[in-house]
Formats: sequence, structure tokens, C-alpha cells
Amino acid sequence: MRKAALVGLCLVLSGCSGFGKFVSDTATLPGENPNAPSGDNLNMRRVHGYSTAETPLLPAGGDIWPGPPAPLPTLEDVEKDRAGTILGGVPNSGGKQLQDGGEMSVGEPDGMPDTSQSITGKLPDAEPDAAAKYGAQRGSASTIEIPNGDGTVTLIHPDGSVSTTQAKKSEAPATPRH
Repeated sequence: MRKAALVGLCLVLSGCSGFGKFVSDTATLPGENPNAPSGDNLNMRRVHGYSTAETPLLPAGGDIWPGPPAPLPTLEDVEKDRAGTILGGVPNSGGKQLQDGGEMSVGEPDGMPDTSQSITGKLPDAEPDAAAKYGAQRGSASTIEIPNGDGTVTLIHPDGSVSTTQAKKSEAPATPRH
């Protein structure tokens, strides 16, 4: 009965990985190092000192590399493009081209003022304060203290002014004893 239980136990334990893997991971032959790395690939054969025969890499037949990239367009190609065709030979569908020596200005094609996008008046000097729209109230803020590493404190006041003063030495709070 004991022998059958031992065989059954070995079969159950080896069910996940296979009996050979189970035995090789748990038992070694006498004289072998159980901590030695296992394997029989080319590098392991070299480590153990066995002779190795390796097949050299040979060049593949045919051209496997892509051709050179297309050259960048020259200024002459760009000038030809302005004359009516783009590099692919498709007619240029853009509007009027700026003539040599011509001037370009925003919003005034052909030298005529653009009435659809003209700016009236001047730009405001400051942006209006939108804090009230979001429920924030001016003047209710307190001074923000930012300690510096050199023993000073930077103060940012509610009106936006900034000043730096020496840090006040505060006493450490007493800890209650039990």
C-alpha cells in the first residue's frame, strides 16, 4: 500500500509540469552541482568546454534593402511649383500667387481693405476681472507665506505685492508625556 501511495504521490506532484521536469528540478545525480545552470544551447556548450560547430552567416541573395530616399526638392523645383504644378505633376489648385517683388499684408488681398475682418477701436489695456463670475471675492484672501531654505520667508500679499522677510523662530509644540 505504501509503494502505491508513493507512486501515486509522484504522479500527482508531476501533473502540472511533467514527471521529467519534476525530477530534474528536485533531484540531481551524485557529484553534480544542484545550483549549476542547466541547458544545452551553444553558449552552455562553450561554458562546459565542449567543441562547438557553428554555421557562419552568409549573405542573402537579391536586394533586401530599400532604395535610397527621394531627394529633397531644390529651389528650382520650388520655383517650378509656384509656376503652376506641384512636384507630383498635379496642377496647382491654389489661388493667386504672389508676384516677384510683391508685398504681402494680412487681411488685405489685392491691396484692397478687407471689410469682413477689420478691427475697430483699439485693444483694451487690461483684461477685466472675472473672479466675481465664479464666486471668488477680492480682498478676502490672506497673505501667503512661502518658506525659503535660507531662513527667510517670501510673503505674497492679497494686493499682489511680494516681499521677503526673516523667518520668525517658532517654538516646537510640547508633546504630552504618558
